[in-house]
Amino acid sequence: MARDRAEDADSESPGETPATDEAVAVAPEVARDDPGGAPFEDGGLLFDERPRGGPPTWSHFLTPLAILIGAAAVVAAIFVTDDNPELVPADAAALAPGPAAPSGQAVTDGGVTEPSAPVAAAQGTLAEAFVGYAASIDLDTDQFSQCLGTSATADVVNAQLARGGALGVSGTPTFFINNKRIVGAQPTEVFVELIAAELNGSPTTIDGYSATIQQLAATDPPRFEILAARPDLSGAAIEGSPDAIVMVQEYSDFQCPFCRRWYDTTLPVLRQQIGEDVALAFLHFPLVRIHPNAGNAHLAAECANEQGKFWEMHDLLFARQAEWSPLSN
Repeated sequence: MARDRAEDADSESPGETPATDEAVAVAPEVARDDPGGAPFEDGGLLFDERPRGGPPTWSHFLTPLAILIGAAAVVAAIFVTDDNPELVPADAAALAPGPAAPSGQAVTDGGVTEPSAPVAAAQGTLAEAFVGYAASIDLDTDQFSQCLGTSATADVVNAQLARGGALGVSGTPTFFINNKRIVGAQPTEVFVELIAAELNGSPTTIDGYSATIQQLAATDPPRFEILAARPDLSGAAIEGSPDAIVMVQEYSDFQCPFCRRWYDTTLPVLRQQIGEDVALAFLHFPLVRIHPNAGNAHLAAECANEQGKFWEMHDLLFARQAEWSPLSN
C-alpha cells in the first residue's frame, strides 16, 4: 500500500482519567463542564477534551520544553506566545542513546502484554526513547536530531493544530470521513458503516444511516455531523492513495489513551481496506496541557516523515505509549 504525504490539498476503561485541557475558543459548542477532571463521558464515549476558557490551545502550543537527542544534538524547545508562534532552538547538548531492548521482549500496557519490536529501551529520558525508536526503524539519527531543532517541524504541527481548532475539533480523537465528522473512539462498527456508505454513494442526510449513528447525531453536542465539504488535507501524512474515494482524516494525540485504544481496536480493521479506494490521513492535535510529552512525540513523527517513515514512527509511538509517556524530557 502506498504511504504518502499530501502535497496540497475515545469506550470506557477503568483507571483512565486524564485531566482536561483548554477549549477551542472558536467552537464553544463543543466545550463541556468537567469539574472533576475526569474524561468526558457521553453515551459510552470517552475522549480527551479541553475545558472551557482562555485562548485556543495552539496560541500557546507548549509551555517551554526540550528534547535532547544524540551526541552533538540541539535541544529543540517549542515556545509559542499568545500572539505569535515560534520555535526557539536552545543550546547544543550531548546525550548518548539508551541501550537496545532485546528482540521480542514483551511490554505491558494496562495489563495487556504484547510482543514488541526490537526497539531501544525507553529508560532514562524521553530523548533516549525517541532516538532509540528512530534507530530501530533505520532513520538517520543525525538528520532526525537536526530536524527536531528546526522551526519548520514545529510549524507543521502548529498549523495542523490550528486547522483542527478552526474545524471545531476540541478533543481527541476526532475524525472526518470525507465530509462526515465523527467524534471520539467510537466502536469499530461505526467506522465500518461510514466507510461503506461513502463507497456506496455518500448519504447526504442522517436518514441514510443506522440508528446507532442517528443517536450520535442527536447528542448535544453532536458526535456525528454531515459537513458541506471535506476538510483540507494539506501537510497530512497519508496511508493509502491520496486520491482514494474515502479519506479518513484523524485528528489525534500520540499520548491520548483513547487514541491508543482506537489504534489497537479499529485501525487494524481499517488497514484491511486501505489502498486505492480507502486511505487514512493523520493530522497533529497534541493536547499538551494534559499530555506534556505529546508535543515532542508529534515532532518525532514529523521528523520520521521527513525520511519517509511517518507510519513506522506512528505505530511505535502508539504501541509504546506506556513507555515514553511518563518519561522526563
